[in-house]
Amino acid sequence: MGKVLIAGEDLQFKPAYESIPEPLTGESIAKLAGAADPNECIVIQWLPDGHLETLRPDEKAHFDGGSDQRFIVFHSSSTYMFEVDEQRFEWGTSKIRGDVIKKLIGIDPTQYGVWQQNNVGEDKLIDNDKFVDLQEQGLEIFFTAKKESTEGATL
Repeated sequence: MGKVLIAGEDLQFKPAYESIPEPLTGESIAKLAGAADPNECIVIQWLPDGHLETLRPDEKAHFDGGSDQRFIVFHSSSTYMFEVDEQRFEWGTSKIRGDVIKKLIGIDPTQYGVWQQNNVGEDKLIDNDKFVDLQEQGLEIFFTAKKESTEGATL
């Protein structure tokens, strides 16, 4: 088995250096992340195919063999759904930053932009350091595109 990597909502993964319990469950992952009460956490496994899967406290994590296993731990009791480029995601807090959305779908945050779809007015560009509220009514939908190059442009 590869390393067990744990991150918070910023997706800054760090290896779990403690002894890894067998079986590895949602509760044991929350404890590895330092949670005082694992029942007050949401644990999401980031699968090798890019999908996110929420783990119940008693549910065993999925392993594919030798690759690193990535988990995101939230101190939260609710999850929120959103969509990026027609891929649906479940998230453990009501807010998500622009660069994190890009990381989830595997694109370079410096080369691509992410926009929040707006059915009434113009779509809203979400900067890397800006947060989006996912608890608004309805499913939040985002799309990405390569940033426009300004190289060689005259002002």
